[in-house]
Amino acid sequence: MPSDIEKRRNPSRHVADQTNDQKTTPHPRPETSRLVTLCIAAWLIPGLGHWMLKRKWRALILFLAIVGMFALGLLMQGQFFAFASPSYLERLGYLGELCAGLAMPVAKFFGYSGGNPFFISADYGTAYLVSAGMLNVLTILDAYDIALERKP
Repeated sequence: MPSDIEKRRNPSRHVADQTNDQKTTPHPRPETSRLVTLCIAAWLIPGLGHWMLKRKWRALILFLAIVGMFALGLLMQGQFFAFASPSYLERLGYLGELCAGLAMPVAKFFGYSGGNPFFISADYGTAYLVSAGMLNVLTILDAYDIALERKP
């Protein structure tokens, strides 16, 4: 048993000894099917993964931020990239836009063909479209970490 003087000299060592003495039980890992469903839902509709995890305010904020960014990209007449392009950068841009979930197919369904490349803010709009997709990827990873209880 350490003396009081030793405890005062190195208090962090004795705190660690006390915490190691306590029994810790590992959290049960969620089912794989639940995690896959959560990630697909979070991809299709931004923020839905957080909604399923009962994080309603965070889900609302993320949904508004990602869909708002995508809508601003459409309003600035940003271009959609094509996957069939021979350029690797355009293929990556297509995947980035596709990561925004259902927003890209819905915009195409309602007749948005990809904007006007000669419009003054088209480059900014394209950047907004891709950034919305990348932000949604971070949202998916955040929901995954919360489901695994790695993050509060």
